[in-house]
Amino acid sequence: MARHPLVPFSGSHLAGGDPFVSLQRGMNRLFEDVFRTAGLPATGTEGQEAGMLMPQINVSETDTEIRITAELPGVAEKDVDVMLDDDVLTIRGEKRLEQKEDKENYHFVERSFGRFMRSIRLPQSVNRDQVRANVENGILTVVLPKNAAQEKTRHIPVGGQSKSGTSH
Repeated sequence: MARHPLVPFSGSHLAGGDPFVSLQRGMNRLFEDVFRTAGLPATGTEGQEAGMLMPQINVSETDTEIRITAELPGVAEKDVDVMLDDDVLTIRGEKRLEQKEDKENYHFVERSFGRFMRSIRLPQSVNRDQVRANVENGILTVVLPKNAAQEKTRHIPVGGQSKSGTSH
């Protein structure tokens, strides 16, 4: 059985991440490993199947675009599906196990295989016709040009009534 360090704050709090999310992910991985080695069915959370992979992502933004990168090591381009539905971008696919003719006896298995999915709500509307995605060296990059017609900031005048009862 493979050993996994139970370090819940593995640097994520330094990058501004929530340490409790990191702890929850670590605990989920621990339980999945236990159920997988015991041969018992595990149950997923939030409607996901047990053992479903969740790729690590970065979301960045400039004045003109939103850029999302996802780690997908060992995933073929043909096994990745990117879909934009309103303001939600969904990345899904499958990391497949390489099959060999020889029967191998594994001492332990740490590599993950299976289906994955990740959905991200975009902070603003994008130009759907110019969205592009590519996979290079195990990294999926999705570039979403911002919709120029949408204002980023809108000044809203505040009105009120004076003592005489007239509005300003």
